[in-house]
Amino acid sequence: MTMDRTLSSFVLGALLLAFMGTASAQVGVQPIDLRTYDDLKQQGLIPQNFRGLPPAVVPSGMSRGGSNNSFPLTLRGGPSACDCWVQPDATYTLAMPPNDDQSTALIPLPFTFNLYGDLYNGVYINNNGNVSFGSSWGTFSSSPLPTNQFAMVAAFWADVDTRGTGQVWYKVTPTAMYINWVGVGYYSMQTNLVNTFQIIITDGNDPVIGIGKNVSICYQDMQWTTGSASSGVNGFGGTPATVGANRGNGIDFLQFTRTDQAGIAYDGPFGLNDGVDWLDNKNFVFTTSVFTSNIPPIGSGTLLCDTLVACVGITSQLDMQFLSPEPGQTTTAISYAPTLSNYSEILNVVGNTAQITSEFTPIPSEVGFHQVTFEATDDGAPPLTATYNLVVWVQMAAAMLPGDTLVCDAAPSFDLYQLLGGTPIPGGDWTDPIGDPHPGTFVPGTDLTGDYLYAVGTGGMCPSTGIVTVSTAAHADAGADVAKQYCTTDGTDDLFLTLTGTPQTGGAWSYPDGTAFGGTLNPASDPSGDYAYLITGTSPCPNDTSFVAVTIQQAMDPGQNATITLCPDATPLDMLITLNGTPDNTGVWTTAGGAVFSGTYNASMDLPGVYTYTTSPLAPCPTLFSTLTISLDPLPQAGGDNGLAICADGAQTPLFPLLGGNPDANQIWYDPLFAVHSGVLDPSLELSGNYRYVAYGIGECDHLTDTSIIAVDVNPLPIVLFNVEPDSGCNPLDVRFYNLTDPFYLGGTCIWDLGDGLSGVNACDSLDHTYVNAGWYNVNLTVTTPEGCVDHLTKPGAVLVEEAPKATFTWSPNPGTEYNSNLYFAASDPHARTFQWVFAELDTADQRFEYHYFPNEFGGDYDVCLQVWDRYGCTDSLCQVVPIIVPSLFVPNAFTPDGDNKNDIFFPVASDMVDEDHELMVFDRWGELVFQTADATKGWDGRKMNGGEILPQGVYVWRLIERKQFTSDKQDYFGTVTLLK
Repeated sequence: MTMDRTLSSFVLGALLLAFMGTASAQVGVQPIDLRTYDDLKQQGLIPQNFRGLPPAVVPSGMSRGGSNNSFPLTLRGGPSACDCWVQPDATYTLAMPPNDDQSTALIPLPFTFNLYGDLYNGVYINNNGNVSFGSSWGTFSSSPLPTNQFAMVAAFWADVDTRGTGQVWYKVTPTAMYINWVGVGYYSMQTNLVNTFQIIITDGNDPVIGIGKNVSICYQDMQWTTGSASSGVNGFGGTPATVGANRGNGIDFLQFTRTDQAGIAYDGPFGLNDGVDWLDNKNFVFTTSVFTSNIPPIGSGTLLCDTLVACVGITSQLDMQFLSPEPGQTTTAISYAPTLSNYSEILNVVGNTAQITSEFTPIPSEVGFHQVTFEATDDGAPPLTATYNLVVWVQMAAAMLPGDTLVCDAAPSFDLYQLLGGTPIPGGDWTDPIGDPHPGTFVPGTDLTGDYLYAVGTGGMCPSTGIVTVSTAAHADAGADVAKQYCTTDGTDDLFLTLTGTPQTGGAWSYPDGTAFGGTLNPASDPSGDYAYLITGTSPCPNDTSFVAVTIQQAMDPGQNATITLCPDATPLDMLITLNGTPDNTGVWTTAGGAVFSGTYNASMDLPGVYTYTTSPLAPCPTLFSTLTISLDPLPQAGGDNGLAICADGAQTPLFPLLGGNPDANQIWYDPLFAVHSGVLDPSLELSGNYRYVAYGIGECDHLTDTSIIAVDVNPLPIVLFNVEPDSGCNPLDVRFYNLTDPFYLGGTCIWDLGDGLSGVNACDSLDHTYVNAGWYNVNLTVTTPEGCVDHLTKPGAVLVEEAPKATFTWSPNPGTEYNSNLYFAASDPHARTFQWVFAELDTADQRFEYHYFPNEFGGDYDVCLQVWDRYGCTDSLCQVVPIIVPSLFVPNAFTPDGDNKNDIFFPVASDMVDEDHELMVFDRWGELVFQTADATKGWDGRKMNGGEILPQGVYVWRLIERKQFTSDKQDYFGTVTLLK
C-alpha cells in the first residue's frame, strides 16, 4: 500500500484522537481498521506512544470454560523441584484471537489490585506482553521505566505477534488473576523463535505467591526480544524489551531488566541491555502495594513456590537472587533454616544483584515441615529488608513389599497396584518387564509376563519402588463357533479345519446326538446338526468347547448344454426337451441379458443367442445351469424399393447402394426385360424401367427368396435453340432474344449470358436487352429441364453493335483569309455512308470531301452544317462557324479634347490586326514627338505624352505601324489629324 504524508498524517491524527484518551473519550470516534494499521506499521508510521487498537473480540467457541474458583497448588517431588509456572487448563479463557498490537476490553476483577497506592478493579490484557490499568496499551516498542504515560505490569513488553504462532490465555479467581503468553512469536508473524511467560496478580492475601506479595512474573524458555517494526533483525537488536511495573506518575516503578540480545548477560536492572536467556525459568515475586521512593530488594529464582519437597538422604540445593530496585544500591543477603541440621550456604554474593546458593541433606528425624528464610537488605536511606520464606517438606520414601500372581492368559484384565504389599502410595508410575511405561492394568494374553516395577516420587512424594511378578497359564482354546452349510454332492470335510480362531489340536468330537464322532463329515450320509469339539483346560484355566453348526441341502440337475439352428419361420420350440441329459423341470430360463424367459422359443419374434436354464436349490448347494444356444439362419434380404431419375449424360451408377434397409450382398440383378444385369446403370445406353434385385435364402431358410425394385427413369437432355432480332445495328442497340427450345424441355430454368457482362438472367420465353457499347457479342443459353438435365447453346458473334455515326468534320485552311477563302471540307467519321452539306444556308453538297469558296472582300463568320447516315440509317448532324478574316483600318481626321466625353480621344480603329505589333506616334508641325504608345487599347488625349495642358489647336501628323493577321510583314500608315478646341 502507498500512502502520502497528508493521508498518513490524517490517519495518525485519527489514531491519536481515537486511542490516546480514556475509554469514555473514545465514544463516537471512528476507529482505524486493522489492515490500515498494519500498512502504517510496516511503513514505520505508527508513533511509539500509540496506545492501542479497538478491543480484540474472541470468536464464539474459543473460551476454554471451567470454574473461576480453583487455583493451582504445585508440589514437585525430588530435591530442588519447584515450579512457578501454572499450566493453562480447562478453567482458562482465550484472551484474544490471533492478532498484532490488540488488547482485550476491560476485564473486571473480583478483588482490588494495589499499584503503588492506585487501586484498580479492572485490567486490560495487552497482546504485547503486559497488562495495563485505566486504558489498554498497544505500543509495541517498549520504553525504559519510569514513565508517566501508562500504568502497567510488564512481564515482557515487546512486539508480540500471535498471527503466526502462540496464544494468550487467562483466568480469574476471587483473589488472583493468571495471564499466560504461551509460545508467542514476534512481528511480523515470525515463528522461528517463541517466548513463554506468565503474570499472576493478587490482592496480596493469596498464598499462591505468598502473603504480602501481589505480583509474580514467571518465565519458561525465552528466545527473542525485538520485532522488525522496533528495528529488530531476526528477533534481536533495535528497541529492547522491558520487564517491570510502572505506576504512570514518573516516580513509582520497578524495572528488572531490558533485553535486546540472546545469551545470559546481566548486570542489573539499570546497566547495559541484557540477554533474554537470563530470564529462562526465572520467577520474580514482589509487591506493588508500597511507594517506590525506597523499596526493599526483590527476590528472583527458580524456587519461589509454595512448598518444596525434599527427600531423606538426598541433597537439595537452593539458589536465590535479590535485585536492588534503585540504581546504584548494594544488597546484602543472608539465609537460615534452624530446623534443618546440615543446612549451609555454599555461595553468597553482595552487589546490586545479590545471590545466595545453599544446600542441605535431610535425615530421617527431620521428616516433616521446615522453613528456610532468606533476608536481603539494601543500603538505601533508610536500608530496607525483604524476607522470603520457603516451606520445605521432608518426606521418607514409601515402604512396599513385592507381590506375585498366576492367572490364565484368557482371564479379565486386573489392577497390578492391588497386588503390592506393605504401604504402597497411589499415583506412582509402572514399567513393564523390558522397561517400557505401563498403565498399571495387566491384560492377560496381551501384556508380557515377568516383573512389573512400581515407582513413586512425583506429585509430592519421595522415590520408592515395588515389584509385582505376573505369570500366566495357557488357556484351553477350542476355537470359535462356526456355522457350515453343505450340499449332498460335496466331498468329505475335516471339521477341525473349519474352526476359526486358534483351536488347539487333540480335542474330542461328538455328533449332534452326543455320540463320538471321528471329525470328518460326509455330506452324502451324515446328518445336519451341531457337532461339538472339546479341549480340556489346565488349572487355573477351564475347559473350552466350540461348535460347528452343520446344514446339509439336497442338490438339483439343470441338464446339459445344447445347440440348435432355426429359420425365423420355424414353429415354436420347447427349449427344455432340447437340452441334453435329464434336467429337472423346476428351473428357470433367462435370456442373455438376464431377463426371465418362458421356455418356448418363437423364431419369428425372439432373439437368437444363449439362453440359460438355472436350477436354484437351497444353499449351499450350488446354483447350476445349462445353456441352449439358438442360432437363426438369416432371411434373405433384398433391401427396400427405391427409384432413380438420371439424365442421359449422367455417370455410370451402381444400383446396390440405392437399395433400402440392409440387403444381402452379391445377389442377382435383372433388367426391365428380366435379363441378368450387372447392377451398374449406364444412362447413355440403358432403358428406363424396373431393375430387380433377388436375394436367395441359405441353410434352414434356403426355401425363401426376397426381391426389391429400383425404378429407373433415364431423362433426355434438352435441345437448346434461340435467335435474336435484330442481330446488328448501331449503339445503343435494342434487341429481343427468342427461346426456340421445344417446350417439352422447359419448366426448369433458362439462364442467359448476353456477352456484355449481364449473365444469370432466367427467362424461358423472350428476353429484351439493350447493348450500350459497340462490339461483337457471344450469347449463351443454358436450359435445365424439370428433371434436372442440362444442356446449352452458345452463338459466337450473335450480336454486332457498331458505333453510331458522328457528323464531325474539319476544314482547311482554318481560318480562311482574304487571299485564301476557297476552303476544303472533310467528314471524319468512318461509319458515315451518306452526307448532306449546307454552306451558309445557300449551297449544298453530298460527298464526304467538298470544296467551297467564301467571299473575301470583307471578313465574316459563315455557318456550315453536316448531316450523316450509316448503313443502318442511324443519323447525326453538326453545325460549325467558319471564319473568313479580312483586316481593315479606320483613322479619324479630327477630335475635340474638351472633356465632354464626345470625341475626346484620337484613337485609330484596326480590325484583324496583331495587337502585339501595334505602335502609334503623333508629331506636331515642327516634327516633335508629342505622343507614343504600343498599347492597342490607348489613344491620344491632346496632351504632350498625355500629360499637362491640352496642346494648341492645329494639324498634327500621325504614324501607325500594324501587322495584319496571317501575314508576316508590318505596314506603316501616315496621316493627319486636326486638334479642335
